Amino acid sequence: MLSWVAIRMIRSAQADSESVMQQDPSRGMMLVVLSVATSLDALAIGLSLALLRVSIWYPSVVIGVVTGTTSFIGIFLGQKLSIKFGRKAAVAGGVLLILIGVRIILSHIFSL
Repeated sequence: MLSWVAIRMIRSAQADSESVMQQDPSRGMMLVVLSVATSLDALAIGLSLALLRVSIWYPSVVIGVVTGTTSFIGIFLGQKLSIKFGRKAAVAGGVLLILIGVRIILSHIFSL
């Protein structure tokens, strides 16, 4: 999944800006894919907390505060930095995601 996201990031950075702006993630198959990915993530976290028999209140508040804070910072910085670094940052982010995926695969292979 990381590679898929990374490849899409790199392709969109190299495409012209008009075709990128025509994509609407709130419609069609993209909405279904994003919904399934979000649901699987929530399922994994919920099952993990249930198996650990942890009260969900504290982790929920911490997750909410951290997510809200980093989202706000990301939106603010994204607006400021996209003007200066735009396409180069998207390509660098895509390459970084690919490297993270390779690291995860290698850590699983060599930990056996």
